[in-house]
Amino acid sequence: MIAPIISERHSLDRIAIIENTFHPGMGLFIARGFDEESNETLVTKVFDSEDVLEKIEIFSPDVVILDLDSLRRIDALAVALKIRKALPEQVIIFMAGKANPIFVREGMISALWDRAYWLNEPSRNPSVVLSEILRAYNGLQQIRPSFIEAAIDETNFVGLLSPQQHRVMRLMALGGSNSEIAHQCRISEKAVERTISAASKLLDVTPSSATTNHRVNAANKYMRALFYSDNLEM
Repeated sequence: MIAPIISERHSLDRIAIIENTFHPGMGLFIARGFDEESNETLVTKVFDSEDVLEKIEIFSPDVVILDLDSLRRIDALAVALKIRKALPEQVIIFMAGKANPIFVREGMISALWDRAYWLNEPSRNPSVVLSEILRAYNGLQQIRPSFIEAAIDETNFVGLLSPQQHRVMRLMALGGSNSEIAHQCRISEKAVERTISAASKLLDVTPSSATTNHRVNAANKYMRALFYSDNLEM
């Protein structure tokens, strides 16, 4: 689902950047650039990913940015989902200076349903980057995808799997039952089975054998592609 267009424009007052402080990325550099560009009207703080929810609730940022040059993808998504559960309307942006496969970008955005974005090359001109973040924050669709990629729907995805296929496969890979997946994805249990089957074919999952299970094979293939692959063509 694409975030709705909001007629009333709002300014950005607070941005939170989440990093792993034991493996810092560009967070402090980007925060300084944002604050200097905004002439002190914007406060940008960098937080460690440990116990981040309490920090976010206290700081109350307009936008939360997760630094994927610092955090592992699997950890960044776990933090994002925790924030989304506690703060359903929070705007969340994944940022990465390094190129990531479209499969990864769409898969991680899809997990959050909406008000989620992917920021490419965040260390570019702070003025331009901030203007695109502001557009995303205000729910505007006229954002430049070379900078920010918006939440997608079943009709405009570019990668191998649709948003719903991503959501179903991720939950299945985490051990969710068909009933649990159906509830979270707002579909029937039969639709869950059909979705897993269709996505497995697209991923070219190895069929079951005497020693392997198709569902396990599919889960492993999906998790490797989402969290550990750097195949930019996927």
